[in-house]
Amino acid sequence: MKTILKTAVLSLSVSVGQSAFAAGEAEMMSTCNSYASHHLHVSTSDIATLKYEGQRVDGTHAVNGSTTFGETFQCSFNRSGSHVVNWYHSGGSRGNAQAIEAEMMSACNSYAAHHLHVAASAIASVSYEGQRVDGTHAVNGNTTSGQTFQCSFDRTGARVVNWYHSAPTNCPADVSEANRYLYPACG
Repeated sequence: MKTILKTAVLSLSVSVGQSAFAAGEAEMMSTCNSYASHHLHVSTSDIATLKYEGQRVDGTHAVNGSTTFGETFQCSFNRSGSHVVNWYHSGGSRGNAQAIEAEMMSACNSYAAHHLHVAASAIASVSYEGQRVDGTHAVNGNTTSGQTFQCSFDRTGARVVNWYHSAPTNCPADVSEANRYLYPACG
């Protein structure tokens, strides 16, 4: 009789531990569903699949999913599974998202030309890099003279909230007002 009782107690503790972990998986999937819906600007009903992928070697947890528009995404959770620490999403077939990305690239092109004091034709390339965990969007670019820049847009993609550019090269030590037109990138 003692042996049977010990087995029953052991069996109970194992199943309680598994259900507690399963509840953690369910919570992470629910959080990822809401997170993806918010960051992809879709309804939660547009989330087609969600799957808990497991805990990585570094202790973080991965939840992968996709939308009905063909976008895929991944939420990475901290060790305890309590919050998202990294976010990734691929593009999909939604025309609206592509239009917003194109608008941000165009706005960044104009913004860079204005702030670097160059013609718009001096901007060699701009590319949409994606949305960060904090919701801001990154657009990177470079000029024909080799300068690099980045426009960070707010969550909606409507305005630039942060600007970075590499320092121009080959600038003289003193750029006076008289010859500033010779070195437009040097400030």
